[in-house]
Formats: sequence, structure tokens, C-alpha cells
Amino acid sequence: FFLSTGSTLCSYELQPSEYTTDPRAAKLCPNYPVPESAPIPFFHRCAPVNISCYAKFAEALITFVSDSSVLHRLISGVMTSKEIILGLCLLSLVLSMILMVIIRYISRVLVWILTILVILGSLGGTGVLWWLYAKQRISASAVETQIAKDNRQALLVYAISATVFTVVLFLIMLIMRKRVALTIALFHVAGKVFIHLPLLVFQPFWTFFVLALFWTYWIAVLLFLGTTGSPVPNEEGFVEFQMVGPLKYMWWYHVVGLVWISEFILACQQMTVAGAVVTYYFTREKRNLPFTPILASVNRLVCYHLGTVAKGSFIITLVKIPRMILMYIHTQLKGKENACARCMLKACICCLWCLEKCLTYLNQNAYTATAINSTNFCTSAKDAFVILVENALRVAAINTVGDFMLFLGKVLIVCSTGLAGIMLLNYQRDYTIWVLPLIIVCLFAFLVAHCFLSIYEMVVDVLFLCFAIDTKYNDGSPGREFYMDKVLMEFVENSRKSMKEAGRGGGAEGRELKPM
Repeated sequence: FFLSTGSTLCSYELQPSEYTTDPRAAKLCPNYPVPESAPIPFFHRCAPVNISCYAKFAEALITFVSDSSVLHRLISGVMTSKEIILGLCLLSLVLSMILMVIIRYISRVLVWILTILVILGSLGGTGVLWWLYAKQRISASAVETQIAKDNRQALLVYAISATVFTVVLFLIMLIMRKRVALTIALFHVAGKVFIHLPLLVFQPFWTFFVLALFWTYWIAVLLFLGTTGSPVPNEEGFVEFQMVGPLKYMWWYHVVGLVWISEFILACQQMTVAGAVVTYYFTREKRNLPFTPILASVNRLVCYHLGTVAKGSFIITLVKIPRMILMYIHTQLKGKENACARCMLKACICCLWCLEKCLTYLNQNAYTATAINSTNFCTSAKDAFVILVENALRVAAINTVGDFMLFLGKVLIVCSTGLAGIMLLNYQRDYTIWVLPLIIVCLFAFLVAHCFLSIYEMVVDVLFLCFAIDTKYNDGSPGREFYMDKVLMEFVENSRKSMKEAGRGGGAEGRELKPM
């Protein structure tokens, strides 16, 4: 600094030539303007040693939050209602467990119970929202806090949204009312599956645990990649770590690995569930089931079917990566592209999304076919596709309605938790904003319900394919007996009788039952 500017910063008793050699320089010269740092192992970065640097950062963050009035009110609302939020989250977990118990023991009437409860819950929730809005509108005074006005406005938005949702839900249920009865038999058998295979309930938790471990590993490797390279001095004399050679392209490899292995883990869950349910379905004497069908299915997966799962997940990756690239391009070009380019991008993204969903459904059925026949992925996918095409009307009538009923179960849990949250948080409307706490509770309730009921949905899909294969190769005659449960046999007999009556009498009901 002295050589370039001629300015003497140290004490005059110290000569400039002694600035870097004399041990007195530490006392006679000022401290460096850069805080003392220490290197972080492996990451080629330095971090301040003095803890006060982090304290200043935290202070700046707190100041930012305090200066933002809206953010401050939202965070204070969450902190004020934290006990209620925890209680409602626990309530959603309990409701999900109760719903699983109901599915196991009263599956015959579950569909109608869910339908009635959702109707009552939708009407009740909508009515309560409008009642609370009208009550606050009438009791509003001339001098009113801003928090109370925001809560009343939020109630109006909630009430209108609930009304639209209720009307749409009623229309869908009105259209599908004739097909609801077709799912009762599969629901009943699925309830028996959970009685014999209770460990199925915990599959989402194991899958989430494995995914969390993999994502942690992926983030750690990402940090290593972001700080890798060789030290190279730049034009200003500072040292930079620059990636050269193949390291430049490791980012793409790492991103593809994230998508592929995530899909691989989810596919392993599907194969495990399919193997356990197939073992249950095609075992005539349920007393002869393995001690732990889930572990037996995992053992078969590891020993024989990892290649099948890897190929199926790789196909999904080949579709998902281009869709993600197109979404990134669409985000980067937002507001810059013309209307035609924007429409084409959205159309391509939509087509790839639809293709991905179709392939995911076909893969799931291919895993079931693999669990039944122990064939490779391509053969299993072909067999599953043929079965699904031959039973296209059954897929539309049974599988879709079953998924819709499980969706109603999720709606019931979310509505019940949300309604309880509205009633509890309504007592705090004058001194806290409860929009964010209610959103947090509803999102958590939906995630919990989805974790529990997604396995039930998967079991119903596997049972349907087993049922279709059973009815294709067996007819109940001696030597070709059905493997299916008695409830499904009664369902088949009732369908045959309905077809005969439809053939004699015709009419709308006959056409409705003819696909069976």
C-alpha cells in the first residue's frame, strides 16, 4: 500500500521496508480490514472465525423482518398460534389413522359414508365461513383495526372459494353416482389386504426416509461440485478455483442422477407394494402367507428385479428432464417471447406432462405384471398394456372412481382439520392474522392424508390388475378356479346377471352395466 500510494499507515518509528519483516509490525500497524478467517475443509472457502460476524447477520435479518409490517404480522400470527397449529397437525394425523381403520373394517359402506360426510362437510364448512363473514360484517365498528379488516377480507375469499368448490364437487358426484358401487368390492378386498399386511401403512415413511438420506447426500455432493477445481490466479492477482475438463459437465450428470435415483426409489416402493399384494391375492389359503410378505417382496426386489425398476425409472427420467428444460426456458423467456412461442412452449410442456403420467401409470402396472410372472420390464409392460386395453372400460369405471373416493377421503381430512382450525383461530381474530396458520395446517393435513391414502390407492390399482388377469385366464370352472376373494366373485356374478338382464331389457341402466 505504501509503495503504490506513498501513504504511511504504521507508526513512524517503523520503516516501510520493515512492514513485513519486523515482529513489531503487529502492534505498530493497524489491523486488516478483513475479519480473521479459517478455511472450511474440502470446500475451498473461508469463513469468519469471530462469532460476532454471524451475530451482525442475524441482527440484520431481524431488522429486515421487523421493518416489513406484513411479514412481521404473519410471523407473529404463526408464533401466537403455535400451540393451535401443533394441535391441529396432530388432529390431522389422528384423523388419517382413524380413516385407515375405517377402511379396514367397514369398507363396504365406506364409499357412501365418505360421500355423505364430504357433502355435509362441504356444506357445513361453506355455511360456517359465510356465517362468520356475515357476523363480522354486522359487528364491524367505525373504529376497526387493520388486522380485523384483513381477517374479514380473508373470510370472504375463503367463503367464495368454498362455495365454488362445493358446487363443482356436487356436479362431479352427480355424474359419477352410478359408478360408485363398482368400487365397493375392491375397497373391501383392499381392507383385507391391510389386515393381513399391516406394515404396508408404514411404506411412505420408509420411502420418505430413504429419499431424505439421498437428497442430503445429493446436496453435499452439490456443495463439493460448487467448490471444486484448481487454483488459478486471475488478472487482478486473486486466486480463483476454476473447473476444467470433465468437471464442467458434472453438473448435468448430477441433476440427471437426482431425477433418476429419486424415481428409482419411488419405483422400488411400488414394486415392493405390488409384490406383497400379488402374494396375498394369488395365495388361496391366506394361512399359508409368508411371515412378512413385505420383507419377502423386498428380498425378491433386491435379488431379481432391480434392473426392471431401474429401466422403468430411467424411462420416466427421459421424459421428465426435457419437460424440466422446457419449463426453465419458459421461465427465462417470460415476458420476452411472443404469444405463439409461449403457446407452443406450454403445449409441449403439457404434452410431456401427460406422457409422463401415462408412463408412470403403465410402469406401475408393469411392476405388478413383473411381480406376477417374474418377466423383464419390456415383457411386463407389454402384458400390462394389453390387459389395460382389454379392460379399458373397467379401468375408467373402477380405477378412476376408486381414486376419486380416496381423494374425497383426503378432502374430508383437510376440511375437518380446516374447520377445526377456523373455529379455534376465530377467537384470536382481533389481535393476530390467522391466514398463514390456517394455510400451514391445511397443507400439513393434506400431506399426511396423501401419505396414508396413496398406499391404499396403490393397493387398489394392484388388486384391479390381478383381478383383470384372474378373470382373463380363469372362469371358475374345475381346474380353472378363480384366485379372487369371495366378495369379488359375488361382484362378478352380479355383473353377469346384470348383463343378462340388460340384454333382455336394454335401457340406460343396462348400458351402464354392460362394460362389466
